[in-house]
Amino acid sequence: MAAMTSTGIVIAVSASEPATFTEAGFDALTFTDIGEVTSIPEFGPNVQVVTHEPLATGVTEKHKGFINYGSVAIAAALDSSDAGQVIMSDAVTGSTKNDEHSFRLTYQDGSERFWTGKAFSYTQNPQGANSVVTSTMQIEINSPILAVAAA
Repeated sequence: MAAMTSTGIVIAVSASEPATFTEAGFDALTFTDIGEVTSIPEFGPNVQVVTHEPLATGVTEKHKGFINYGSVAIAAALDSSDAGQVIMSDAVTGSTKNDEHSFRLTYQDGSERFWTGKAFSYTQNPQGANSVVTSTMQIEINSPILAVAAA
């Protein structure tokens, strides 16, 4: 795959979980784009390192422990009328605050990433003069990230 820029990336949210954690399961959901997104930092799974130090060998053995699928803090210009941002706000303190949500990230080349998680923050930052009012939406990922190649 050739290198690509971040221009054209779209992230979308669904207030539902897929029936199955497959491409077909996620494709059956209705997603709403989150508008005015300016930054999506790195995300993905991390596995805890479990160590064992047997006295007989004096060598630290390393094993894989629990997996944490990570989190992602989406930065955007605040738009209180954007349907995607409204869903994210509701996911933090509204009627769907305890519900698992589904997310779809579409790259410039058309490939997609799907996952489920919960929204833990929807903050607003008025900042100072000559600034755009921004928002940050913190998502804690609770499922494997499903990668789907471009069609």
